[in-house]
Amino acid sequence: MIAIRDFTRSSSFRVGALLTTLASIAIVLIVYFWRLTSSDIFITESNAAVNAKAEALTTLYKSLGINAVVSAIESGAFTMSSATSDSGLSQFENNRAFVVLSKDEEVVTGNLAGIPLVIARHGSDAMATVELVITRKDTLERDTLRQALLREVQLGDFVLHVGRGIDDLYSAQWFGKTFSWIIVVLLCMLSILSFAIAVYVVNRINRMSQTADKIIKTGSLEERLEIDSNWDDLSSLSYVFNQMLDTIESSVNNIKSVTDSIAHDLRTPLSRLRNTLEKIQDDDLREETTHEADNLLNMFNSLLRISGLETTNKKEGFCDTNITSIVDDVVDLYHPLAEERDITLSSTLQQVNMVGDPNLLFQAVANVLDNAIKYSPVNSKVDVELKQTTTHIILAINDAGIGVGEQEIASLERRFYRADGSRTSKGNGLGLSLVSAIVKLHDGKIWFVHDPLMQGSGLGVVFSFKC
Repeated sequence: MIAIRDFTRSSSFRVGALLTTLASIAIVLIVYFWRLTSSDIFITESNAAVNAKAEALTTLYKSLGINAVVSAIESGAFTMSSATSDSGLSQFENNRAFVVLSKDEEVVTGNLAGIPLVIARHGSDAMATVELVITRKDTLERDTLRQALLREVQLGDFVLHVGRGIDDLYSAQWFGKTFSWIIVVLLCMLSILSFAIAVYVVNRINRMSQTADKIIKTGSLEERLEIDSNWDDLSSLSYVFNQMLDTIESSVNNIKSVTDSIAHDLRTPLSRLRNTLEKIQDDDLREETTHEADNLLNMFNSLLRISGLETTNKKEGFCDTNITSIVDDVVDLYHPLAEERDITLSSTLQQVNMVGDPNLLFQAVANVLDNAIKYSPVNSKVDVELKQTTTHIILAINDAGIGVGEQEIASLERRFYRADGSRTSKGNGLGLSLVSAIVKLHDGKIWFVHDPLMQGSGLGVVFSFKC
């Protein structure tokens, strides 16, 4: 039995899918941010801002002359910083921008001590970047801008230099790209890890379920969960589960050992007792007492046989068996008994072969058919059907006898259990327990059906074996 057949409906998968979805959304946002930083949009905006400043100063010059331009620059109205400081043009270091006005290579106004020296030029005319050497007016220190935007505008006899250092923008762009790739890789690893954990958890749960189901089907308490790690909680649970199986197996074996010992130890004195009872002179008393002794011996022999089938799992007698012939022989054996009780015994048998123990199979079919005839009233019917499907071999023995209540069906395989309707008849309650042990030895299942012939009462016993 698989506990989680549909992987997509498991809670582990849903948690993994949620984490993967959130990671995917984060990846999309990061990729968008990465594309945004890779598109030079900030540099384009800076270039537009430089051009706008140059155009504004040109317009001011045309309207009011050079003195208005000088006043505007000295007042800090055209600084490139987002916030104008009190010191106006002296704040070059914070905004990495500069504005210079010169005539005949003399500085008239601005925050530089001289004309910027262009070392190299890159890019198109529309948005060319340059490498500059500048001298700051406030400290007279020389500085090199690896990436800068520079525009030269002729204002009559004057030349206006408007520029913007963009080293910080390129640094931010590089940082954004690198950070984005790192986050994308981490999120991809998180998605893969969450999905792998979901698969691991589901597989471990299914493996535990299959082991438990195998124990239930076979009755073998020797099965244990495989523990291949010790870091996760499921491995700890498997360890505890195995310890529980050890305790249960030990308890069950102790109980079986006591039962088997009692049956084995009492069988010998009972045999002696029976031999002694044979010496009774009274025929009626001798027959009655020896019959009871035989019943006790049969009960102990059945207990030992069931115990042997359940604990040793003997398959020495297994061979290629024609189960059709076995069932037909059982039906022929019980035909006289059925006719004696005016019971119609019919059979529908397909030719079926399987690997099994013919003697044990004969005994299992005979026990069930004997019960069917024993508990069927006069003028009733018993049907035996054998067929083979693509996956299973099905043997059904249906009667219209006294049957059992639906609430009693689950207890029919228990040792010594007898339904209320059969307590007055002969038997020890071990017949179906022996049949169940034989069927399980052949890796089959036994099913009980209430009123299979639709007569108002009766019991159907169905064997199913894998092909």
